[in-house]
Amino acid sequence: MTNTEKPSSWWRYRYFVAALLFFGYSIQYLDRIKTTVLTPLIMKSVGLSYGDIGNGIFLMMIFYGPSQFISGWLCDKFGSKKVLVFSLVSWSILTAYMADMRTPMQWYIRMAIFGIMVGTEFVPSARLLARWFPSRQRAQAQSSLAWAWILTPAWASILATQLAAFFGDWRPVFIVAAVLGLIPLILVLVFIKDRPEQLKGISQLELEESYEDELASGTITLADLKKGNVREQLQQKVNIPMKEILSYPGFWAIALVDVACQMTFWGVIAWSPTYLADVFKFSITKMGMWASVYFIAGVLGAYLSSRISDKHLGSRRKPMIMVSFLGTFPMIITLAMLPAGVSHGVLLIVLALAGFFANMAWGPFLSWPADVFSPEVYGKAMGFVNMLAYIGGAFAPLIMSRLIIKTSSGTNYTYSWIFVAGCCLVGLIAASLVKDKKYRETIVSIDA
Repeated sequence: MTNTEKPSSWWRYRYFVAALLFFGYSIQYLDRIKTTVLTPLIMKSVGLSYGDIGNGIFLMMIFYGPSQFISGWLCDKFGSKKVLVFSLVSWSILTAYMADMRTPMQWYIRMAIFGIMVGTEFVPSARLLARWFPSRQRAQAQSSLAWAWILTPAWASILATQLAAFFGDWRPVFIVAAVLGLIPLILVLVFIKDRPEQLKGISQLELEESYEDELASGTITLADLKKGNVREQLQQKVNIPMKEILSYPGFWAIALVDVACQMTFWGVIAWSPTYLADVFKFSITKMGMWASVYFIAGVLGAYLSSRISDKHLGSRRKPMIMVSFLGTFPMIITLAMLPAGVSHGVLLIVLALAGFFANMAWGPFLSWPADVFSPEVYGKAMGFVNMLAYIGGAFAPLIMSRLIIKTSSGTNYTYSWIFVAGCCLVGLIAASLVKDKKYRETIVSIDA
């Protein structure tokens, strides 16, 4: 395909970019899923307490947060691909290291280093999507990353528990995962480009589509595209300083939305497996399958929300974010009140609805910084938001670990789930303060 030839079908290379980044992020998310779902076995083998688990997850996330901001700055300055390659290499090394963990101190050290090194994984992927996709498809593209961390628990929980049962030990599962990390590394090295114009043979139509917002606003011209100096032109015109980003109306609201989403997500992902095992007495394999229900339903919620935001709400992000928290709050409260003897059918419905609503916010709010500012400064804008979110999210598993009560009749998770519901309420209030960007009517509307 030449630069002047139009694609003969609906297919665009950017869809392949999204699929590849989804796959890579899914593999990287394996570590957190298999670690949490295998927590009962790891605790017994290494001698970890509930507090140790909460402390370790806290350490990972408290370092993961600042690493997001640093990686965002590096992406804007040096390119997202280099940062993503570094992240994939670090991930495989630290996943393999986990297999040799023998003491609680090694658990703490590994989780802290993991947070620092692998905190570079999200922002480069999100920034690549923000640059390759126009605003009319951006929430759907960003939701593909959300699918990675929503859908991965659905299959990884089952895979990890089945592999642990097959090997009779949890350690080989981490070795298998570390080897799998080489696959997305190779694919990224071969097929990913930082910017559409760097791809040899990309059609002029797809190039114009990727930059349609900038073309419609007059930030760049078709002549700039043909000359290939897009990056230079954009750096001159949209190099927004961090001070201006921080003072934009609604920025701190969207940051608090992210904090609430991360606290909800990490609270659920850290403790739902042990909750199912402790309260409902599920076996390790059955627990893995039931823990996946929340995330399977979450994929549908994330897809529908992003589709509605892009296609039916004119790229407005606020409405679907509010719907997410409005639906999640009562479901988490219900989960907190479920007795141990409740029908498994009722448990299934509550888990599914909680997952459906809780994951609706991802695509819309991940698109917000690129919509309001520019994909060119997405790295530092989203990196700063995620830094705050992961620092806040770090406290969710830690606080929940202190709210889990051991009694003579069993383990009570009621107060820990009420805490998660409180996070949803804060998110709802923050979402009501989000300021959507008012798009120019001149922006070209092309059906995907």
